[in-house]
Amino acid sequence: MSAAAIHPSKNEQALWKQSFSTVEGNPISPLLDLAILQAHAQAAYVYRFDRVRADAQLVAFVGPTTRNAGQSLSRDIAPLHWNRKTPVLLRSGAASDWRFAGFPELRAGRFDGVVSVPLLESGETVGLANFCLHGDAPLSASALSLLMSLSLPLGTLLIASTLRERLVKTAQDLADRKVMERAKGLLQARFQWTEEEAYLRIRRVSRRGRTPMRDIARLVIESSAESLAEVLKQHE
Repeated sequence: MSAAAIHPSKNEQALWKQSFSTVEGNPISPLLDLAILQAHAQAAYVYRFDRVRADAQLVAFVGPTTRNAGQSLSRDIAPLHWNRKTPVLLRSGAASDWRFAGFPELRAGRFDGVVSVPLLESGETVGLANFCLHGDAPLSASALSLLMSLSLPLGTLLIASTLRERLVKTAQDLADRKVMERAKGLLQARFQWTEEEAYLRIRRVSRRGRTPMRDIARLVIESSAESLAEVLKQHE
């Protein structure tokens, strides 16, 4: 059956209107929408594992909002699922199961069951998707197969988004460094400071004014040589 042939109830429509994604430019939320329609699940939550920080971050969901949208789970939850390669199906009691009791979407008591699908990329578990169920919600073999088949596509999207975010951050860091170097040079030339003195002054102004260092550096660059001292004083 195609997605266009399914007519969700008003309650389901209201549920799907609540969505969130930190993965810009990737169709994770639309893919979750389609999965919910086809499998008759009630909500879906996608987590990305960060093995360096030993946690998992909610990066996208379709369903009721959870408290940790865009934030990390407690560090004792993610390691339970890092090496899992097979889905877990619980038709009831998901909130009391030791593997899932820490997930906010289940802890809130909104759902009875869960289909938890590990998200794989190159054989590594990079995240998981929890498809939540009400106790009386039907789940056919074909629907379960559909949810399980999302393991690789969602895993690929997670990795792609991670690489994109790292590239964006690297580019921003380089841009900020160039701005800082130029600002320090201007302060050194104007006040005969050392590079360290210029850096420490920018940092002090940043901390006292609770303003990012890159913003202070831009102010320095945009100010005339005669007004540099006044600019620094105003933002201390």
